[in-house]
Amino acid sequence: MGIGLSIGIAIGVPLGLLFENIGIGIAIGIALGSGIGASLEQRNKDNVRLLTEQEKKMQQWGVILGLLIMALAVGVIILLLFSRIK
Repeated sequence: MGIGLSIGIAIGVPLGLLFENIGIGIAIGIALGSGIGASLEQRNKDNVRLLTEQEKKMQQWGVILGLLIMALAVGVIILLLFSRIK
C-alpha cells in the first residue's frame, strides 16, 4: 500500500500544479495510489514472507530515525512560531 501511495502522490503533485491547487492534486494522487496499492497487495497476497532478523532491526532503526526527524521538525516549527510571536 505504501508503494502505491508514493506513486499516487508523485502523480498527484504535478496534477496539483496543473490545477493550480496542490491540495487537490495530492488528494487525487492519494486516491489513485490507494487503488494502485490495493491492487498490488491483492496480486501479491500469496507471496508473503516473514522478515529476517536483519530486516527487523533495519525496520526498528527506520522507525526510530523517523520519530527523531519528526520530533526535530516539530521543535523547529515551535521555535519558528514563538519567534514570530515576539
